[in-house]
Amino acid sequence: MANKLHEILAIEQDRKNKSNQSIGESRKVFTKNETIFDGMVKKYIPTEENAEQIPDERKEMVSTVKALLNKTLEPVVVAMDATLSKEETNASGVAKAELVVEGKKFGTYSATTLLALESHLSKVLDLYKAIPTLDTSRKWNFDDKNDFYRTEEEIKFRTIKRPKVIVKYEATEKHPAQTELLNIDFQVGKYETTYFSGKVTPTQKAQLINRLEELIESVKIARSKANNVNVKNVKLGEKIFDFVHKDILQ
Repeated sequence: MANKLHEILAIEQDRKNKSNQSIGESRKVFTKNETIFDGMVKKYIPTEENAEQIPDERKEMVSTVKALLNKTLEPVVVAMDATLSKEETNASGVAKAELVVEGKKFGTYSATTLLALESHLSKVLDLYKAIPTLDTSRKWNFDDKNDFYRTEEEIKFRTIKRPKVIVKYEATEKHPAQTELLNIDFQVGKYETTYFSGKVTPTQKAQLINRLEELIESVKIARSKANNVNVKNVKLGEKIFDFVHKDILQ
């Protein structure tokens, strides 16, 4: 972080641009390309000797929501710190208020700093609202070792039709047996499929959004308190235009 105000001013906009770009790109992934967070392995196991061998199917999971958020928020944090540092430097000596969320104290800041923070957090909230969640039609278990979710093996049996002669009536002394040729389903194997996902649960998403919304609300409250000061009346406007108009517009 820069040590002088002019240094922060020189880099702030570039950092804001990178932050906005990072949020925009990740939001696009969340809404347009969420399949990168899903994977699966499908294995075929024959149940007959010398049966047909079917190769496994596999879809790799590219990333997780957690990993993408961590990467996205790196430039966001840098930009946020630059803007807030600038605002606090410019607001030295002015009225401030303490930011407190659920009893946790985040420090004391000026109204302009809190306004800038609210703007950053609103963009982050928009990103979090786009986070994709797990398919609730499946039962997911969290894999602590790999830091993502997986299902138990889902089993589906494979059948093929084969001709089989069915005896409808047994042969008698007077009549031959009555038979019929039918195509019968025979079970020849099974598929075992395991699904993986780096998404979050709907509950986790709701908790993240609620926490951000609560933080933004607390920022607004602190900003209101910081603005609750007596106005220092400045009478300068008339003097300025007296100077501008002097000897020209009487």
